[in-house]
Amino acid sequence: MKEAKEAEKLEKKDKRQQEREKKKSASLQKRQDVQEEKLRKKEDRLQAQKERREAAVRFHEQEAEERSLRKNLAVQAGEKVGKEKQPIPVNDTEPVEAKGREENSSDLDILPVTWASSYLPVSQIRNGVIKTKDESYIKIIEILPINFLLRSASEKRNIIYSFASYLKIAPPNLQFKILSKKADIKDYIEKIRREAEQETDERCRTLQEDYAKLLTQLGTREAITRRFFLIFEYPLSGTKSVNERDMFLYLQSAVQTAKKYLAMCGNVVLEHKNETRFCVEVFYQLLNRDTSLKATLDERIEKVRKHYILENGKESVAEIPVTELIAPNSLNFKSYKYVIVDGVYHAYLYIPSGRYRSRVPAGWLSLLINAGEGIDIDVFFFRQDKNKSMERIGRRIRLNRSKIKDTFDSNSDFDSLSESIQAGYYLKRGLSGSEEFYYMSTLVTVTGHSARAVEWRSKEMIKLLNSQDIGVSRCLFGEEQGFLSSLPLLCLDKRIYERSKRNVLTSGAAACYPFTAYEMSDKDGILMGVNKANSSLVLVDIFNTAVYKNANMVIFGTSGSGKTFTMQLMALRMRRKNIQVFIIAPDKGHEFARACNNIGGTFIQISPASSNCINVMEIRQSDKVTSELLDGYVSERSELAVKIQSLHIFFSLLVPDMTHEEKQLLDEAMVICYQEKGITHDNQSLFDPIKPGCYRKMPILGDLHEVLLRKEECKRLANILKRLVNGSAASFNQQTNVDLNNKYVVLDISELSGDLLIGMFVTLDYVWSRTKEDRTREKAIFIDEAWKLLSSNELAADYIQEIYKTIRAYGGAAISASQDLVDYYELNGGKIGRGILSNAKTKIILNLEVAEAELIQKELDLSEAEVNSIVHFERGCGLISTNSNNLVVEFKASQLEKDLITTDRKDLQKLKDRVQKYGDFAYGNTE
Repeated sequence: MKEAKEAEKLEKKDKRQQEREKKKSASLQKRQDVQEEKLRKKEDRLQAQKERREAAVRFHEQEAEERSLRKNLAVQAGEKVGKEKQPIPVNDTEPVEAKGREENSSDLDILPVTWASSYLPVSQIRNGVIKTKDESYIKIIEILPINFLLRSASEKRNIIYSFASYLKIAPPNLQFKILSKKADIKDYIEKIRREAEQETDERCRTLQEDYAKLLTQLGTREAITRRFFLIFEYPLSGTKSVNERDMFLYLQSAVQTAKKYLAMCGNVVLEHKNETRFCVEVFYQLLNRDTSLKATLDERIEKVRKHYILENGKESVAEIPVTELIAPNSLNFKSYKYVIVDGVYHAYLYIPSGRYRSRVPAGWLSLLINAGEGIDIDVFFFRQDKNKSMERIGRRIRLNRSKIKDTFDSNSDFDSLSESIQAGYYLKRGLSGSEEFYYMSTLVTVTGHSARAVEWRSKEMIKLLNSQDIGVSRCLFGEEQGFLSSLPLLCLDKRIYERSKRNVLTSGAAACYPFTAYEMSDKDGILMGVNKANSSLVLVDIFNTAVYKNANMVIFGTSGSGKTFTMQLMALRMRRKNIQVFIIAPDKGHEFARACNNIGGTFIQISPASSNCINVMEIRQSDKVTSELLDGYVSERSELAVKIQSLHIFFSLLVPDMTHEEKQLLDEAMVICYQEKGITHDNQSLFDPIKPGCYRKMPILGDLHEVLLRKEECKRLANILKRLVNGSAASFNQQTNVDLNNKYVVLDISELSGDLLIGMFVTLDYVWSRTKEDRTREKAIFIDEAWKLLSSNELAADYIQEIYKTIRAYGGAAISASQDLVDYYELNGGKIGRGILSNAKTKIILNLEVAEAELIQKELDLSEAEVNSIVHFERGCGLISTNSNNLVVEFKASQLEKDLITTDRKDLQKLKDRVQKYGDFAYGNTE
């Protein structure tokens, strides 16, 4: 028995030995087969490359021969026609039968503009939908960003929640693309030049040219603009053919869903008149970064059309593929470090799977988005099946738990396994709730005009991300795959995907909210400066009613923070756009004189010592032409009656204790005074019958004084008025002797003493009456140091409040500056101040003291970060708050503008020295 057992054991041992040898030989054979297969594939690949090169050479040789043949045929045909001089066929000649489009398309030997067009994976673009060569259907929408980083913590939280809600119901696969480039200011410059050509004042034209130079310098040196796109696709179901109607309905529904949910975040989805053209323009500008700056899409289309007609005949125009319109002139994939597209170098980076930070703040992608010029970002999200994901995570947890049992707690593997198990439980808890499971990938495109520039930017980008504990890898030897992945086609290369995918839940994906780089660049706006957060130009068109509910504005800042400078900068730039500008200066009016004189404006000093005068009794008829065109015929009102009502307010300031009897006597005296000048309630009586189109000579206060002296009951009124007729304030007793029709008018009332409210009334009455003349004309009323008017008397405060409340109806803007917010609340229990602030859509906050900044914070609902910025603002910086968006701006002015509006003592001393040396050429001269 023992011998039998031993024999059995030996037999089993031999069998096991034989099996091991068989497995070993099989494994060896398998490795040899794999190596042979690799060698065979390599040889096949090399052979295929060789054949492709030979085919390309043959193709180009054939192309050259065909071109030569066409030229020879064209020359021969021309010579033959010239020799024979055959007549043109007429009706008796049978027409040549034209081939159908199907025949043409098969018979034509198309010669493309660029061979790069056949490389692009785009098949067609129709109805705003892109069809790729692999039969995918892609939709692109453009989204306007918000200033996310300057929002309060609660606002950020609400935005992220809304974005998470969208991600849950969005299409399963998404691509967010952010493009950055130098700001294209060609249209702005062209508009400035057109305005300069129409300008009649040489001094204003000089300032317009200076403004164009400043914009050009900023656009060249520092201005960057960004565009934000969301790309999604129609989900394909296996081998089932696509129903185009269902596909279009699905994509259109997805667009409407994006509009609805992103609006909850504060974002706007842009609509385009022609969605197909929009898609073509996106590709054209993306693939032709250099060419698109020199030639528009329309010019490219015309170039392609002419080429096809010349090379392939007129019948070929119908066969032009869309890729010809968007393809770059050249594509170069020779280098393993970069791709050259349209002469621009592209390098590609990605964040590896394990190199993300485990915890990130909301909006963390702004670190990449605001990195600077030449940095584009693509973020991909691929939603996974929830049940399958939970099964995989469960298996992974069980596997890791079994592994950790065999691992010592001092081993480094123990920590990684423990973290993996915790992460698995975290994912499982999230998926058990309302979270979804995604894989995300981040691709960074670095562009430049040389290999050296791209290399430097790539290294700087890697340093930036490493400083935030985020790792980066380069797509070396995979730049072509990076290029194709960066196209807005939601087609991430599989190799890059496997290396860069990171699992996230919905909350983590929502933290990647990308629409954070807000830009305020209105198409027809005036330059304010540069956005300090992302270096974009800040151009504001407060008259654009589609964006701003009203054009009113208030400016706050401590003494010396630059309120007057900012106000004058805006006023000068509005005047250049042919906007009527009125400036009321209750304090330090002389600060406005230099700019006013150098732009061809009218500087009016209202004071007893001034020779300037606006006749308070002058009647100016309102422009009825515009009103009649807009509203039709309206019964005519008496201009005399309107003026007398205004004069009653004037005299109530002059004689506060006037009795009812005196008011009646004054009314009669005013009617008589105007009658003696030939002016009645008939508006035609305002005009001189001898000089048609000219006004009659208007009465002055002295004429009214004479009428009052005729009645004993009016002597008290006459005695009070005497000071304005031949007393210390006799300068008010004149005809108007200033140009009231100038487009830039400064009214200096800084020398009016406290009891001479009449000067203030004359100023406000004139400005307000001029404002109401033509509702279609843009105009702006600037009030510097508004607190002086608000605190002076209730009438002036009521006037300012009325201007803010109703100027929108007359196409105007009211812009005031003040040192303290408290000044707006001192009068009438704060009613007037609240009325002004609530009717000012735009606020500019310059440097403030801590107490004032905290008061502003409550009024404008600013975040702690914004308040901290306001307290530490340097001169020349400010916060613009409008339409629920706040941004920090560095105000920009040219040297000429600085010379005209500076109030700094040192700057004025330097300017004085230059004027003494260069005379009128000193302004704008930096020598």
